[in-house]
Amino acid sequence: MLWKIRGLSRRALKPYFAEFLGTALLIVIGDGVVAQCLLSNYQYGTWLSINIAWAAAVCISGYLSDPSPTINPAITICMALVRPVPEQWRKLPGKLVAQFLGGFVGAAIVYINYRSAIKAWDPEFTIPGGSILSPQGHHSAGIFSTYPADFFESNWEAAFSELLASAVLMFGSLCISDPANGLRFQSSQLSVFLLLLAIGTALGWQTGYAINPARDFGPRLFSAIIYGREVFTAKNYYFVVPIFAPIFGCIMGATVYDSTLYEGDGSRVTNAVTKLEEEDGSLRLD
Repeated sequence: MLWKIRGLSRRALKPYFAEFLGTALLIVIGDGVVAQCLLSNYQYGTWLSINIAWAAAVCISGYLSDPSPTINPAITICMALVRPVPEQWRKLPGKLVAQFLGGFVGAAIVYINYRSAIKAWDPEFTIPGGSILSPQGHHSAGIFSTYPADFFESNWEAAFSELLASAVLMFGSLCISDPANGLRFQSSQLSVFLLLLAIGTALGWQTGYAINPARDFGPRLFSAIIYGREVFTAKNYYFVVPIFAPIFGCIMGATVYDSTLYEGDGSRVTNAVTKLEEEDGSLRLD
């Protein structure tokens, strides 16, 4: 009876629960492995283990429901724009709220679990690029959200890195989910694991490859409770980059895939290209 208040059922709420729990799981595992590596001075982890854990978290979250939750506002928004389906826009606000809330709760769980270790490793509770300096050069705020490498001359370079990684994410995801590749990818979740592992090991170093606004902003919002509002102003207000760059990157990746390779139904990009071909043949190669 509790699930049927005001006409809501557990089945109707399941997509939102999947987004919330999937994003929370992503952060518990992802931020958790970063915490384990940093706080142990990489005695119990490496850059490779960080990439494997993040990829595994995305893979596991894909099994929470059918269809799999996207746990990524950039992908959710991109699919609504490029491949709209009935009621997609109506569900969009609830899914975005669930994703950001999941990121916030996941970060809170990681902090509770590693609180004493954080305090011992970084007693000043410092932020990369922040005003408080750590004598040991430690910056534990980086456990929760991403910050760009110090060698970047501007945030535009970091934005390009996030844009590129997000475009590869969306392009690869559409390739994996393409019905034409159904026989090739027997387990799309495992294929996504390999995709995320490839992105992390090839494109993740410079920005921490947020490629997901909820993965970054939700934990960053929680970290503001511990580290203060400087988590938003550090690195010339870098927090804006992992919010918007992944959205534009995903749209770019989807546009490239659907305009060149996708032959299925439901894509605005594919339909537009097909219409141009039928009208004047300007895109034909024959």
